[in-house]
Amino acid sequence: MDNNEWVNILYLMLLLAFIASSIFTRGNMPILKAVKYFSIWAAIAMFIVILYSFRFDFLEVKTRLVGELNPSHIQVNSSDKIIINMSYGNHFYANVKVNSKNIKFMIDTGATDMVLSLRDAKKAGINIAKLIFNKPYQTANGISYGASVILKDIKFGNLNLKNVRASVNSSDMGVSLLGMSFLKNFKKYEFYQNKLILTPYANSHF
Repeated sequence: MDNNEWVNILYLMLLLAFIASSIFTRGNMPILKAVKYFSIWAAIAMFIVILYSFRFDFLEVKTRLVGELNPSHIQVNSSDKIIINMSYGNHFYANVKVNSKNIKFMIDTGATDMVLSLRDAKKAGINIAKLIFNKPYQTANGISYGASVILKDIKFGNLNLKNVRASVNSSDMGVSLLGMSFLKNFKKYEFYQNKLILTPYANSHF
């Protein structure tokens, strides 16, 4: 047992001793009734200690449950790996904070850059009128043009990034994209059982 487990056991023993002394020192209470009350309080105390001992496990279960109900919700496990569930259309979507604004991205390993739609760029506080759209992109609908921007702050799960390079697309986009330029911020990424798992570098900013 580690130190935390011994502390929990000691706390439980002290709590039970306190409960026992409170019950059995009441001389007017029949012994069977006292034992009954002690058993009830002992069970409650043990239940509370068990809940406290497994609090981190319960938190991870809660995070996984939210991820199943809302696939674009970013999960972070106990190893600081970021997990995203597959969503509709066999795509992976992520809710990301860009300049403190919530923006939904589709993760696209076929895209070179992190690309914002015009709508999402405006939402993130970017002045569209001052952008220069001179960066050509080859898309399924032909060539479109993007404008280079610097995003001051991005929060992706428990990862915080500053001054991130991205582009704003001049064409109509259904959703903004997280391409390879963003995925390079991670040590590796892998697809496993309908999940995208991203492993951050050891010196990543949390």
